[in-house]
Amino acid sequence: MKTLVFAEKPSVGKDIARILGAGRRGEGFLEGPDYIVTWGFGHLVSLGHPEVQNPAWQKWSLENLPMLPQIWKLAVLPSSKQQYENVASLFNREDVDLIINGADAGREGELIFRLVYQHSGCNKPFKRLWISSMTDESIKHGFEDLRPGEKYDPLAQAAACRSRADWLVGMNLTRAYTKRLNSMFTLGRVQTPTLAMVVNRHLEIQNFVSKDYWEVNAVFSDFSALWFDPTADEYPSRIDLSEKARELAERLKGEKAVVHSAKKTKKKQSPPSLYDLTTLQREANSKYSMTAADTLATLQTLYEKRKVVTYPRTDSRYLSDDIFPTIEKRLASLPEQYDECLGWLRKNRPTKDKRIFNNAKVSDHHAVIPTEKRVTDTASWPQAEKNIYDLVVRRFLAAFYPDHEYLSTTIIMRSGKENFRATGRVVTEEGWRSLYAKRQQQSEKASDKTGDAGGDDEENEQSLPDLKKGDARLIEDAVLLTKKTKPPAAYTEATLLQAMETAGKLIDSEELRDAMKDSGLGTPATRAEIIEKLIRVDYMQRDKKKLVPTQKGIQLIEVAAPEITSPEMTGSWEKRLADMARSKDDADAFMGDIAGFVRTIIEQIKSARNLSVYTTPQAPRRPSAASGDPEGLPMPPKKPKVLTAPVKPVISRQTFGECPACGKGQIIEGSRGFGCNRFKEGCNYVVWKEFYGKKLTQAAIDLLIQGKTTRLIKGFTLEDGRVAAGRLCMKEDRSGIELVVDKE
Repeated sequence: MKTLVFAEKPSVGKDIARILGAGRRGEGFLEGPDYIVTWGFGHLVSLGHPEVQNPAWQKWSLENLPMLPQIWKLAVLPSSKQQYENVASLFNREDVDLIINGADAGREGELIFRLVYQHSGCNKPFKRLWISSMTDESIKHGFEDLRPGEKYDPLAQAAACRSRADWLVGMNLTRAYTKRLNSMFTLGRVQTPTLAMVVNRHLEIQNFVSKDYWEVNAVFSDFSALWFDPTADEYPSRIDLSEKARELAERLKGEKAVVHSAKKTKKKQSPPSLYDLTTLQREANSKYSMTAADTLATLQTLYEKRKVVTYPRTDSRYLSDDIFPTIEKRLASLPEQYDECLGWLRKNRPTKDKRIFNNAKVSDHHAVIPTEKRVTDTASWPQAEKNIYDLVVRRFLAAFYPDHEYLSTTIIMRSGKENFRATGRVVTEEGWRSLYAKRQQQSEKASDKTGDAGGDDEENEQSLPDLKKGDARLIEDAVLLTKKTKPPAAYTEATLLQAMETAGKLIDSEELRDAMKDSGLGTPATRAEIIEKLIRVDYMQRDKKKLVPTQKGIQLIEVAAPEITSPEMTGSWEKRLADMARSKDDADAFMGDIAGFVRTIIEQIKSARNLSVYTTPQAPRRPSAASGDPEGLPMPPKKPKVLTAPVKPVISRQTFGECPACGKGQIIEGSRGFGCNRFKEGCNYVVWKEFYGKKLTQAAIDLLIQGKTTRLIKGFTLEDGRVAAGRLCMKEDRSGIELVVDKE
């Protein structure tokens, strides 16, 4: 008897077959003495179109909606028919008594296998190959540690529910809006709220009215300081009247200013966390203008073909404890170009830091890191592969380097009743930033700093003289700076990926981001394709690095029900799917809620009296067919009509002062905290409303926003369960708040 191995794609199947000694070629498989290895082309089977589920649903009709299959019927993808027949025949071959699911180790890989297994009518026992890299050593180890197939039943259930939920929302709402609007409009559970974020940002920019304001910069012999009003609630350096600013500048020239305070603080900046897929896609977009799809494809090549990085479609930025013994071998596998970077690590062996190794924060796969395969030279690689590999390697090395340390100085000067502030820093220990310094200088013009790694987030700080309280300086000049308020920045792929990851919520990049990873729009594996799909169906376009909605995309969001455009609702569904994969949510309850949601929205669409779009819709394009994808459905017969509707006004948000971290954004209130409105551009500043189980008073929050330390607060619940008292203050890198526990 033989064991059949199913891989997700031919290239992976051939690697596995080589290791298992399966060399005889057959029709869509490779065979050896003990093993047969076959493969898919990604999906071979999917949920059937509406007419497959029920022949009466072939006609696009509002009367047929909602379409809610009771028994889900499957269909073979037309492009994969021959390979499906090959695989199904092998699944049911008499001399095969065990099947191994060797599809990609994740939710979608589980679905690919289970659909083929189900549709082929196979009932033979199967096991799961679960690996995180494609090196020979990893594959061999995986076959030595095959896992029971039923262990992944919850993951398969979550995958099936995701697929069915997408079908229910996409098929029903696409037909409903298309029939009511007399033009083809495709909707999706994830794509529509993603589009809504882009449209809302676009309208906010369009409706923004810029205002002039002025600042006064006092110039001394050896430094300069910005005038500010210490009583101002927000924007203390801003002067709204040009006459007042001009008068102030003239009056200050030649005056004496005295140092009121000179504060020097030793600060540290820890190395950034390792990469998950989304963070790597964001950084590649910012540094190299690579699309999320291109980054994933490149990373997949480095994983499958080069075998030099671990599994790419991960949502974790941590490593499990069992990886620690392999670290030095991974370091030794790096090419010579990193020898200089390895110098410090050769003298200081990597330690098992909890900031890097945390089993609780690794679910299916750990962070993306180099494998143990020796890399001799990357000179012949395509530039995209070099760039992505370099990002992964430097982030991996940086994790084991010491903190970046510097001396931060803030000087407050006074001249009569006028106040001035100057800030500066002196680096005392380059630490992990030394890995990025040279590369940053080379790409300074081309690089957009995301604040996640390697970028200098305080680039305008100056070198300050050694001053003490009471020292005096003459104001040699007072420069009048004319400025304009700026609208929020349009989304780039980097900032849209971040917004998708957090369902558009204001969150800290490290603490709550990790806790929120299950509640985003889509998954790391699907976000790139969602962006590409929105561009493909002409809802969104690339304008250099910006993502901007088309008129058709704006039209759809204007008429779509708020529930389907809500990132929060879609994020909550994603959270339930993640819980289901961990046996913490019920599949029937989830599908019942999705069906109820679809019924409600369909009823709203049917009963809406004046459902219309802004202008004449563009002639619809016929998308390529793909089973289970609402964009591949037949086109409705009616031609578009001229319809009108006003564009909704955008409501501006209240602000609470200038962001102390980036100095460019304003503080706004979110549902869980106060943070910078430039968080989608990479600013991580946030003050939580609740911290360590303690709800903060507004007075404490105000102090923290001002950069001050709170009074002693009791009632914090620490990670080990102890209840403690302490003071809250800003982190040294000003990205968020931290608790200093009282030792008494």
